[in-house]
Amino acid sequence: MKFMPPTSTSSDEDSRLVEVMDRRCQILAAMPISEVYRQQLLHRSVVILLYDDAGRLLLCKRPGLRGLGPERWDLPVHSPVFSGESLQDAATRTLNASLGIHAERMRLVQILPPGLENANEFLHVFTLIRPEGSAQHSQQDESSSYYFSSEELGCLLKDFSDLVSARFLMLAKAIRLTTLARRPL
Repeated sequence: MKFMPPTSTSSDEDSRLVEVMDRRCQILAAMPISEVYRQQLLHRSVVILLYDDAGRLLLCKRPGLRGLGPERWDLPVHSPVFSGESLQDAATRTLNASLGIHAERMRLVQILPPGLENANEFLHVFTLIRPEGSAQHSQQDESSSYYFSSEELGCLLKDFSDLVSARFLMLAKAIRLTTLARRPL
């Protein structure tokens, strides 16, 4: 498994279309992703919980809002679902783009409703288990990503929640992530 630091959104990706949804998850329109984020419109996205074979969850450090403030721990694989794209295709695309991993056997475990913490996204949560030996870290990647054990994750969420992104904190509470980390889905 190859780890690459998250890249900023290119202007080409900013113009990709995303399906705007209503509260019942019915498609209303297709708009550029930059406009969907600007107007905080409801849309679908995918996120992948990547575990190693010991049940530890991979998190990475992300810069604060607009590059300001402290770094926050977050999931390394997250992306909107582009217009006409299936959830599975979106998960496969973003896993490959974010970490250089090609895997098609991810499992959808939960769908979280839109809210301010997750940029008004219907958040489709997938899981994937990767053997520990398949990870190849570069020196830069080791400092920005880490596999958290369930105990470490519990401590991070309880005692250091200010070091975690709002989306990840919401997701962790919604799916009781600390109990799932002991036994990956």
